[in-house]
Order: sequence, then structure tokens, then C-alpha cells
Amino acid sequence: MSDLYDILNPWGPSGAGGPGTGGTSESGLLGNSALEGDASRMSLKAGGGRITREALQRVLGYSGLPRHITGQVVLAADTGAPAMSQRDFNLALAMTALAQKNMPPSIENVVFHKDDLPEPDLKGVESLATEDQSNGIEVDGSGQDAGSSPAYPDNTDDPWFSTANGSAAMAAPTSAMASASLSENNEAPPRSSKPAPYNSANGQKTGGRASVSNGASVQSTVPSINMEGVQWQLDLEDVSIKESAEKGGIVFKHTNYEVSTRSFTAMVVRRYNDFFWISNYLVKRYPYRMHPNIPPKGFPVDRHFLDNRIKGLTRFSSAILRIPFLRRDALVIQFFTNTDEFSRVIKVGNLDTDAEELDPKEEAGNTPWAEIRETYVGFDDFYGQVIKDEEKYRIQITALEKIARYKQAIGDELCTYSDTLRHTNTPLESTTGSSKFLAQSKAKRTLTSNLNELSMSFSDVSLLDKSQGEVMKAISAEYLRRLYDVVISMKLMMDRMRLMDKSKEIQRIGERNNSNRKSLAQLNGDPSGNGAASNREQQPDRASIERLERLVKDDTDELQKLELEQQCIEVRFYQELARYKCYESFLQTHYHRIMEDQIKHHTLVLNAWKQALVNADNLPTNPLDFIS
Repeated sequence: MSDLYDILNPWGPSGAGGPGTGGTSESGLLGNSALEGDASRMSLKAGGGRITREALQRVLGYSGLPRHITGQVVLAADTGAPAMSQRDFNLALAMTALAQKNMPPSIENVVFHKDDLPEPDLKGVESLATEDQSNGIEVDGSGQDAGSSPAYPDNTDDPWFSTANGSAAMAAPTSAMASASLSENNEAPPRSSKPAPYNSANGQKTGGRASVSNGASVQSTVPSINMEGVQWQLDLEDVSIKESAEKGGIVFKHTNYEVSTRSFTAMVVRRYNDFFWISNYLVKRYPYRMHPNIPPKGFPVDRHFLDNRIKGLTRFSSAILRIPFLRRDALVIQFFTNTDEFSRVIKVGNLDTDAEELDPKEEAGNTPWAEIRETYVGFDDFYGQVIKDEEKYRIQITALEKIARYKQAIGDELCTYSDTLRHTNTPLESTTGSSKFLAQSKAKRTLTSNLNELSMSFSDVSLLDKSQGEVMKAISAEYLRRLYDVVISMKLMMDRMRLMDKSKEIQRIGERNNSNRKSLAQLNGDPSGNGAASNREQQPDRASIERLERLVKDDTDELQKLELEQQCIEVRFYQELARYKCYESFLQTHYHRIMEDQIKHHTLVLNAWKQALVNADNLPTNPLDFIS
């Protein structure tokens, strides 16, 4: 598989390799590809030979492929780096071209077709060059208007041209949502020495926030969260898990699972306790974030339990790799790539398992702190909404599973009915030997033949209803279950935040500190506590003064520590709430899939019933024909 990543241009000669082997240089995006002319006009800020996944998804949106297919392409081409290289970009285009030819978009397939790869068809991709101008988008950090600045340097048509100039700038999507103070891998956004962009709509500086104008003065603040679109696509699965043939343990045997990941191109063997350990690690490492839910513990007593556990572990693992900050965690990478026993990896890895450290001000970016505080004030209201969402999705999942069972039951009954219509080919047997009994009229023979055809139509509808039930159970209900897992993750995170909230402790220590300050002021000769000297002379108690000064200092230090922790909780809640809301965008994929499946199902069922109607109309209708 590694030879694929040595090819800069998948469409070039098969002997063209990586650096030093005469491969395509970075002065051409795709070399001999027909896409080169269009790619030169794409409105993507690029540099350092890299491009963001968000920008790649925008390009693949012109392929005409379904969203879940383009998501699979991006996920397969993703190497886990903060941005995608030219090789990754070309690999994604190669898989897109295969998908357009109705071939599986996989790395293995690209390797197989390396010498005869088709070229991707991205009609209309040149419109990206003018898209931002029509939307009136301003983006901070570049010092220029994203809608008016050129997509690439004027002296080249290559988005990776800046590599030759030693630029290390990373590609950034130009959409208003994605360009606003994106915090990636827990790092604060880079500080720009240039002034904040000027918004001509209202004659004010934007203060570093992305603003979208449509002829009117409109300004919106975007939370500082990673906006990689793949994390919202819950239908994507990067992990495949199956039961290993070999049991683990010497005396007490346990089930092992083979865990294969496409993005890491690795296969490791893990037991349930390893998954449970990594789940606890994520909670400890990222206490103020949402984490995927792991299926509960239990002894695999039957096949049904084991199958449900494998499904749950697959959802858990795929969810980890969809979330950017988890996918890049060092221990998570070890979990999915290191072939050693995971307990040994933990012991010898010397990996950081302490809680993440963050600067709340840097994490907040350009978001006004008043907005973060105002959001946190509504904590209980949001918690109540999460509880309602939990109940809503639980009812929807139960309803879909019931519908699936009803569909399968209807299919079973239709199959039973179909069997009664089918005439067996065994000859008639007469106990009396009467030739009159054995004789059949022409109408009877026609009736038997057409009832057999009618039975086939009923059987077709039966199979369609059963398959529809399986689809609703395996896909539609499964998609909702993944959204339900997100809701549960949000609820558990808010429960942790509620327990870790420092507001009451800050208030208590603050009141005690104020009281000690007043007592200290009185001992220093200021009965009012406002610093004014008292006319009454009294002998100060030095021991009490020193004790109070020590208490005030300790309380002040403790308050600063608690306030910092509280700020971390508040800014993380603001960010995670934004992520939670973004997951609702998956509902479009979910319901589009349901409606599409229903249309296909009912179209096939309608065709089957139409054929049944033809067979029914061919049945004999004259009563006398049956006795003649």
C-alpha cells in the first residue's frame, strides 16, 4: 500500500514515483490530468503544499456523487495530518473518478487501477473562483477580503506553488463558518499582526470575526471549534470490527476482536477491556468534551449479545475517528495502529494521560466573553433540551424498530399466502380411480398457471417487505442510534460539568475572603474597611494580622485557580454546545436516505403489484369454462 503514497500524480506514468524518481513536480496540480485547467481556478486558499479537508469537500461537491460517497473518499484519503498534502488530494480525486465509474472508492482499488485510472469529472468547479465574491464573505487572518483576493498567487496556476517559496501557510476554507477562528488540536488560532478587516457594510472593523453581508449590516459570531465536515457525517464508518478466531487468556478465556481501520490502513487485535480503558482515558484526558459511548460491560452469553457488542464497538470506534481532536490523540493512534497488546502499549508508551491544559482566553478566540457567560447561564435550560432530545430519539428509534418488525411480519404472512396460491406439480391421486375426478378443463389449467404467476408476484412483494424491514432496522434506526449516542454524550458531559462547576465554591471563598479583608482592615486601624486611618490609636495584634494576611493570600490564590477552572468549563461548554447543534445537520442525510429508500421500495412494490394485476386479469372469468 505504501507505493501508492509515493506517486505524486496517479494519472502519470506508472513508473513515476515520489521525490527523486522523476515524478510530477509540485508546479502542476495534476500534471497530465484534464482537471488541471479547472483546478487552477478553484477558490481555495492553499499554501505549503497542503489543503484542508473542508476545501477538498467543496471540490468533491462538484462530482455529482452522493454526500456519503464523497465523505468516504475524504475519510479514506485522510492520513490524520492537520491538512492534506498534494498526494492526498490527488488520491481523493482518483477515488472520486472510480466512484463516478460505479467502482468502489477505495485505496486498494486505486492501486489495482493504477495504470488505467479514469479522470474525475468536476463540472462547474470553476464557479468556486467567484462563489465567495457573490456571497460577500470577509475572512480575518489574511488581511484581505476572501471574496476579492485571488485564489492563488497571480504568477501561477498551481495552488501548491507557494511551496517553492518556502511558505508554510496552511490551506483554509473560505466559507464564513469554517474561516472564523478555527481552533484545531487544542491550539489557539495564530495571532495576526495585521489590522482587523474593515467591513464596508457598516464602516466598522469586524474584530477578527467572520461577517457575512448581503447588502445589509449583518454580523455573526462563530464559536472557535474545528469545523471539519467529516465529524458531522455519522453515516461514515472508518472502522471494521469482527470476532477473532483465537480466544485470549490462559485460564479464563475472553473474546478478542480484530479492529481494521481504513484511514490508518492497520489491523490490530483488541479485547473489550482495551476499548473500556480507552473510553475512560478519553473522559480523563478531555473531561469537558463530548466522547463516544461505549457499549456496557457484560459476559457474552449468546450470539445476539456478541453481535450487538460488535455493532456498539464499531459505532464507538468510528465515532472516535470522526472527531478531529480524538483522531489525532497520540494514545488513540497507538490504539488503532500498534499491533502489540494494548496493556503493554500503555506500560511502555510513556504517553500523557493527564487532563488537557487549555488557556480559556485563547480557546475563546475572538468570541466575546460576555456571550460565553450568557450561554453558560442557560446551562439548565440547555440540559432540559438535551433530555427532551434523548426522549425524542429514543421514541423514534423504538418506532422505527417496530415498523421494521411489522414489515418483516407482513412479508412472512405474504410468503405464507403465496405458498397457498402455488400449485404443486405432483399428479392428482384418486382414491376411487374416477376418471372424471382426474380430468381438468382448459379453464382450470389456465387458472392454475396464472395462480402460479400470481404467487410469484406475492412472493416478490414478500421479499421486498422483508428487505425493507431489514433496511429500516440496519440503516435508518442505526443512523438515529448514532444521533442518540451524541445526545447521551452531551448529557454525560453536562453531568460532569455540573459536578465540576466551581461557581458556588468561588462564591463561598469570595465571601470569606471579603470578610477576612474587612477584619484585616480593622486590625490595621480602619474600622470601615475602606483603607481610611482611624483617629483612635490602638495596639495592633501582629499575630492576628499575619494570620489574616496569610488567609487572604491563600484565598486569593485559590480564587484565581478556581476562576480559571470555571472559565475552562464555560468556554468548553460554549464550544461543545455549538458542536452538539452542528450534529443536527446529519438529519438531512438521515431523512434523505429514508425517503430515497421508501421511494425505491414502493416503486418496486408498485411494479410487483402491477404484474400481479396483469396475472389477475388473465384468470378465466366464464363460469361455464370450468365445467366444459
